[in-house]
Amino acid sequence: MANKKRIMIVDDDKDILLSLKCLLEKNGYKVYTYDNGRDFLINLHTGKKPSLVILDIMMPTMSGWDVQNQIRSSLRHRRVPILFLTAKVSRTAQEMYIKYGADYIAKPFDINNLLERISTILDNRKRPEFLKTMIAVPCA
Repeated sequence: MANKKRIMIVDDDKDILLSLKCLLEKNGYKVYTYDNGRDFLINLHTGKKPSLVILDIMMPTMSGWDVQNQIRSSLRHRRVPILFLTAKVSRTAQEMYIKYGADYIAKPFDINNLLERISTILDNRKRPEFLKTMIAVPCA
C-alpha cells in the first residue's frame, strides 16, 4: 500500500472529482481530491508529495494557472508533474499546457486516454529530459 502512486485532483466539479477518484483508485492509485485551489495548496505543503497533480484550469476564486504558479514556485514541488484538464483548447492554450505541465486533456475526455496519459507521465517522470521541463518559469 505504501508504494501506491499519489495523485491529487483539483477541480470545482464534484462529479468529475468523484468519478476520477473512483476510476483511479480502481486502477491502484492513492487519490486525494480538492474542489478548490486554496485547500489543495494547504494540503500540498503539509502532506506527502504527490506523484501527479491533475488540475482543472477554469475554477472560481483561484484558477488552475494560479495554482500552477504556486506549485512551480515551491522548491519541494516544482518537479511534480501536472496534467491539466480544460474545457477550452486553442493553439495558444495547448502551448501553455505543454510548456507548464506534463500534458493536458480536454473535457469531456475518454477514460482510457486519460489512464494512458497518466501512466505515461508517471513512467517518464524520472527521465532527465522530463525533469528539465518541470523547472519552467511560472507563467504570468
